[in-house]
Amino acid sequence: MSFEGRVAVVTGGAAGIGRSIVTKLAAEGASVVIADLDEAGAAALVDAIEPSRGKARFVRTDILVESDIAAMIEHAVQSFGRLDLLFNNAGVPRTIAPDSEIAEMTGEKWRRTLDAHLTSAMFGCHYAIPAMIRAGGGAIVNTSSASALAATMDLSAYSAAKAGLHALTREVAVTYGRDNIRCNAVVPGAVMTERGRATLPPDIIRLFAEETPLPRLASPDNIADVALFLASDAAAMVTGQALLADGGMMAKLPYWLPKMRETRGERFDETTYRADR
Repeated sequence: MSFEGRVAVVTGGAAGIGRSIVTKLAAEGASVVIADLDEAGAAALVDAIEPSRGKARFVRTDILVESDIAAMIEHAVQSFGRLDLLFNNAGVPRTIAPDSEIAEMTGEKWRRTLDAHLTSAMFGCHYAIPAMIRAGGGAIVNTSSASALAATMDLSAYSAAKAGLHALTREVAVTYGRDNIRCNAVVPGAVMTERGRATLPPDIIRLFAEETPLPRLASPDNIADVALFLASDAAAMVTGQALLADGGMMAKLPYWLPKMRETRGERFDETTYRADR
């Protein structure tokens, strides 16, 4: 999956899945704009990439601010002369975009969460598409969530936003396919990012591991590999799709997996799975 000569923008590119996407793109010859609020993390990543065959730039971007999104696209075009790839990857923690059950929802929480996880991606597409058309086409990859496909009770706005992201993905794919622009979504389940390891309680990590058919939880690199595939020429005929990368979590009957493992004599052991193998 060579990206030699391609120019990409990755939102949330300083850490987690975004950092993995940036690192892999640069290793394959792309010029990458890291759009993030984490200046220190982005600067360290640029320093790590510069000795390699790729090129990287940082632009401070708040995805809740439309003018920042417009500026990140302009920064890419001004820095590298074109735009070929957009990864709408950035997420916003619940401390900034709070969520709740519907009966406890407020208009402010609802709007802020949708702005963070859906409207920001729409504006990313809005400003990227004209630049991609001028370049002869391109690919957009949106980072979604398994929450788009099943209810999570206390993440009502987040789930609605990610489900909306799937509809946005299809709309862009169908509307701009004749302009040689593809648009897809990668749909992770549980991903063991640095922030996830630091903030998720051990019992929640254990629950994710028990409910995932594969004997491991996803690492950021695992999700980045799928995102790069969707952006690459190897996926030239793939558009308008939401590709699950959840270790099989959404493919099973949730109440049946423990019983199946019991009949096979399997016991969950925290030492038998890793997030990076």
